[in-house]
Order: sequence, then structure tokens, then C-alpha cells
Amino acid sequence: MQDRISVAEIPKELEKLLNAKNLINGRVLAFATADMDVNCDIRKNVLILTENELIHGLAPAVTTEHRFSGFKELPTDYKDFTFNSFEVKAISNIMVDTMVVGGIFRADVFSTERAFCAFTNAYKGRINRLAEILKKLINNEEIGEDLLFQEKQEAFCPKCGTPYPEASRKICPKCMDKRKIFFRLASFFKPHTFGIFIICLMSILGSLMGSLLPYLSGSLLYDEVLSKAKNSQILKAIPINDFSLLLLMLVLTMVTIVVLQQLFGIIKGVVVAKIVPNVVCGIKNKVFKAVQQLSVSFFTGKRTGGLMARVTEDANQVSNIFIDGIPFILPNIFLIIFSFVVMFSENWILAIVTVISLPLIIIVSLKMEPIMWHYYSKDFQASRDMRARLNDNVTGTRVVKAFGREKGEAKALNRANDVIKLTEWNSVDFRNKFTAMFQFAIVIASVLAWSLGAFFVLKFWEPEMSYGTLVTFAGYVSLLSGPVNFFSYIFQWWSSSMNSAQRIFEILDAKPEVVENPNPIRVEKLKGEIVLENVTFGYEENRDVLKNITLKVDAGKMLGIVGKSGAGKSTLANIITRLYDAKSGKIFIDGINIRDMAFSDLRKNIAMVSQETYIFKASIFENIAYANPTADKKAVLKAAIAAGAHDFICKLPDGYDTIVGTGGRSLSGGERQRISIARAILANPKILILDEATAAVDTETERKIQAALSELIKNRTTLSIAHRLSTLRDADELIVLEDGKIVEQGTHAQLIKLKGTYFKLFQIQTKALAMRGIGD
Repeated sequence: MQDRISVAEIPKELEKLLNAKNLINGRVLAFATADMDVNCDIRKNVLILTENELIHGLAPAVTTEHRFSGFKELPTDYKDFTFNSFEVKAISNIMVDTMVVGGIFRADVFSTERAFCAFTNAYKGRINRLAEILKKLINNEEIGEDLLFQEKQEAFCPKCGTPYPEASRKICPKCMDKRKIFFRLASFFKPHTFGIFIICLMSILGSLMGSLLPYLSGSLLYDEVLSKAKNSQILKAIPINDFSLLLLMLVLTMVTIVVLQQLFGIIKGVVVAKIVPNVVCGIKNKVFKAVQQLSVSFFTGKRTGGLMARVTEDANQVSNIFIDGIPFILPNIFLIIFSFVVMFSENWILAIVTVISLPLIIIVSLKMEPIMWHYYSKDFQASRDMRARLNDNVTGTRVVKAFGREKGEAKALNRANDVIKLTEWNSVDFRNKFTAMFQFAIVIASVLAWSLGAFFVLKFWEPEMSYGTLVTFAGYVSLLSGPVNFFSYIFQWWSSSMNSAQRIFEILDAKPEVVENPNPIRVEKLKGEIVLENVTFGYEENRDVLKNITLKVDAGKMLGIVGKSGAGKSTLANIITRLYDAKSGKIFIDGINIRDMAFSDLRKNIAMVSQETYIFKASIFENIAYANPTADKKAVLKAAIAAGAHDFICKLPDGYDTIVGTGGRSLSGGERQRISIARAILANPKILILDEATAAVDTETERKIQAALSELIKNRTTLSIAHRLSTLRDADELIVLEDGKIVEQGTHAQLIKLKGTYFKLFQIQTKALAMRGIGD
């Protein structure tokens, strides 16, 4: 049960409140949340089902402040919820009305219809499960563990009750410990410990040099050197004597300090230039590697622009705090302490007056940091949406122009750009206020130092202060502006870096749904026998695409898969190749459960030609050889000839060296499909899956490819999915899928004789082809 979670698990804060109100009567069976009220306005709902009652909690109406912030950002205080309790025996006719983007949960209470809540698709799974349990409870039916427990797909933050954004990571954006993120992020810099040490050392030495300048240019210069000059006749004839030598030494010392400061800065800059690219490159490589390990399902809900931003920009952002921040913390703390010591030793009264505002600024900064985190999150979301929109526009240029939507796309892009402008404006405005607060404190401190210090110099107040001491004091007040500015920016760098790090770790910690067995069975060569036993699969919970599929394909045989669009044909191919795992049931290849088989062995023995053909930006030769990078030119040519691609490739200006793909030469749909087929032929698999392999070619080309495929499929297990049924007449067996189930099975002749679904589809296609003058 360790990989499953009870659907009765509710936030501890809510459970404590319900117990205090004596609302929980009996064992809790199910808990669900929803994000809208019955009027479809954003509003939090909770549903708690016990053995005796259904409890419905409704949050107060959303304020304007949160109306467009999203469900997860709404404040959660269960004390403000309104709770209603309904006896189970009074409830009947439970319904979950499915809509395009969600649904409505309703039931009859004392024979009067009542709508409880509306919800978006994110909450559909739990609502459906609660409804099923409630139906069985009303009908006194046994409630199985399959309903009471589910895979760990969602859980709730015990502190605030917010659903976790990702079920496999129990991290709440509101309650996350940013210190843990920081220390985890620091591991990326561990190989560069010596370099970080050098940066810190150079920063400390630079700060030490800088801390001496106010004293040298203040007390030492005015009180020790120039004051002596006033009492001597040296200024009249400046001979080389003790005074001039002292002045020269002071000037040389100050010049040396400045030169050393610059030297330390140059050394630090050189080390930073070496570390940053290596760290950023390492983070990008690790993120990209993690992305490659994730299942196909991870990408279906993500937009390209957002993923690209995580791999590129976030990797750059996380380095800021470690390169521009951490190494300078100790030097700046040293400068602050050293300045305080000097200032308090010179005049403790003036020191207290000038630094009294700093503790208040630090407290305010700590309070403002979460707000800054929020602004950086909004910045990223706006930039991500902009990139996604731009990516869609560029990749879909043909569609945009074909429908004359240039102006519409330009307006949409402008709207996305306006959102970025607004979020960046708000972010910059807040940062400017943040920085201005620090600058104002320094300016006030400096004005107070000079103004009040003048009274001490003029001997209006005690203790007396020399002009040189006042210059030194003011110099250290000005010196404080560096550390104060630094700490104003480090709060911003902290928020930005931790925000980016959190998004990076979302990818690094994401667990693929399809996982290789820790001790996989290695199989070098497969025979190709495929067996499915009661296989059920759905992309969404409680929405099965395949239902109890039982099937056997003998090694070396061809199975034709027929059905209307959406019947589950491509899904069947996807689960056999383990792009997805079946929800229930088992799939065997040569008697071995594919979940126990090594990924590398499974994938190298299966090749798929999909209806979604992808061509990489590379030469045609490299695109075909992608299936087998070690293949020689002869093997590639042979595969291209078999796929009917050789003729059109030879007509291209650079032949097999022609660059295709994004930014390369444009290919027709049929040409792209034939390259894809050649790629599969080169892989030389034992199992071949043809998913509408000839859908994008004309009839003449299709016949050429079919002739080549007839030779290719010999001694190979072939699963062929096609809408054009004439291409499946030679299949050893055919299955007809309808609503996720096998409704007919047999040879072409047998299914024609049966005069069922296959017969009707075949007749319709035959008549359609005859009307176009195309024979079978």
C-alpha cells in the first residue's frame, strides 16, 4: 500500500476544525476539493464523505484582489468556510455532469435537486471517485480498495491545505523551505569549491583595502599631515624633508591600496568567468538529461516555450546568488562591522543616530522578500507564455498564412507582450522602491553625519571632534552604502535564484510514470510474439481509452488494426512500445512482461512509423541513420530504396547531404513519410508498428511503399494501423476497435462475411474510391 494513498486523507487543519465543530460523524471515506461554485465563479469548495454524512464546505466569495490569481493562490482559512451537512440516506440520484473544461457535481437531497459545486478538469478525478463511493454507500454495496485508495497522484499541504502542484513532490510553493533549495543548489558548485574560495578571499581582501581608505583620507591626512603643515614654514618652499616624505608615503599607500583593490577584482573576475559557464552548462545538461528520462505524458501538458525557459534561462538565474551574492556576504559584513567599530570609537552619539534606521530596513526587507518572489513568478509565467505563443506562431507559419491570420496573431502576440510589460513594470517598480528605501537610509545617514558632525567640530556639543575625524566618520558612512546596496540586491537575487531553482528541481524531481525495472530482463533478440491480457488504459483518470483488451499476435504475423478516429488504435501501439503503461492488465512479448524488460532491448526491437512524422534539422542521411548511427552508407541507401525515397533524394541538389528540417529544405508530406519509413527499415526491428504509415502519400506512391513493406514485414511481427482498409487485406488477422473495445476479430474475408462494422467501413471506402476512379 506504500505506493497508494487513501482518498480520505484531508488537511490536518481542516480535520481539526471539523472535529471541533462535531461535524465528522463516522469514518471518513473520501475527500475532494473543487475550484468553483455552482455559478462557475472561482471559489474554494471541500467535500468530505463519511459513513453517515456528506459535508460540503464553501469558502467566502473571492475578492477582487484574488479574482484572477488562480485557485492555488487563493487564501485558505477553513475557519471562514460555511459548512453544510447532509445525511447519506437523504441523498439520491448522484450525478457528475461532464463539460468541456470540467463538470458539476449534483444530487437529489430529500428528492430536491441540489448542485454542490463546479470544477475544472484538474479536480475531476477526486470528484468522480467521491461520487462512486457515495453511490455504493447509498446502495449498500461493497466499497473496494480500488476506490478507497488510489495511486499517489495528489495530496495536500498539511499546513495550508493547498493541493501539491506535482503529486510526486510534496512541496508546497507557499510553505516550501527555501533554505533546503539553497543548500541543494549549492551542490552544483561543489566541484568549484576552490574557485569559490578564491572569489571569497579576493572579495575579503578587496573589502579590507577599501576599509582603510576613509581613515587614510580623513584622520591621517587632515589631523596628522596637513595640520602639521599649518604649523611649519614648509608650504612656502617645499623642500624634501620629513613632511613631504610623509605626504608622499601617504599618497603612495592610498594608490597602492586602490591598485590592490583593482588587482583583487581582476583575479576575482577571471575566476568567475571560468566558474559560471561550467556551472550553467552543468545545470543545463542535468536538466536536459532529466527531461529525456521523463515519460511522454509529462510533455503533453507542457508548452515548449516554458520547458525551453527552464533549461536555458533558469540555469543562468540560479548562478547569480552564488557568484554575485554568497562570496560577497562575508566581505560586506566585515565592512559593516569595521565601519561600526570605527564610527562608535570616534563618536558613539553620532554613530547611533546614523545607523539607527538599518535594523528597521532589514526587518522590512525580510517582509518584502515573499512579495518579490511572487513578482518573479509572474515574470516567468508571462515570459513562458510569450515564448510558447512565439513558438506556435513560428512553427505554424503555414497555417497562419493559409487562413490569413497574420493580424490576429500579431494582436495575440501584442497581448502577451503587454502582459510581460505589465508584470515587468510591476516587478521593476517594486524593486525600485526596495532599492530606494536602502538608498534613502544611506542619504539620511550621510546628511545626519555631516550636519550633526559640524556641531561637534564647531564645539557646540561634547565631545569635541576634529575636522579629520568628521571626514573619516563621513567616509565610513559612505562606505556603508556599498554593503547596504549589496544587501538590497541580494534579497532580489535570492528571490530570483530560488524561484528559478524551484522550477529546475520540479523537472529534476519529476518521476517518470513509465519506469524501468531496477533488475530488468535482458533480451538481445526477440521473436516477436505479442500477448495482451485484459489491458485497460486511459490518459485521464476514470476515462478509459482501451477497455479489457485481450489479444495475441504470433511472431512474424501481421495484425491490422481498424477503427474510427479516437477508437484507441494509436493508443494500443503506444502501450505496446511502453510510451505509456497500462492502468491494468499485462502485456507480454515472447512471454516476458514488458514491464520487466530492459528499455534498451525493448526499444531496439520495436520500430514505429507514426502518422506524426518528425524530421530533425540535419542531412537526409543523418535523419535516416538516426535509427542506427553506426550504419554505413550502403545500409542507408538500401533502406531508402526499400522505402521508395531514393529517387526523390537523388533529385535534390545535394542528394543525401541535403539539409532538411527546421531551417532546412522543405519536404512534402509524402517525402517526409518515406524518410521516416526508411528510418524504421534501417532499425531492422523484430516488431514493426505502422501507424497510418501511408496516410500522407498519394495512391501511386502508396502502392510502391506497400510493395516494399511486403518484403519488409516478412519474418517480422507487424502491427498496421490504417484508415484505408485496402492496405490491410493481406493482414493475417484484423481487429476492429470501437469505444476502446475489440468488437470484431478475424481475417479480411471472415470480417466481410460477418457483415458487421468492418464490412460497413469497407463498403463506404470502396464506393468513395470508385467515385474518384481509384480501384481497390
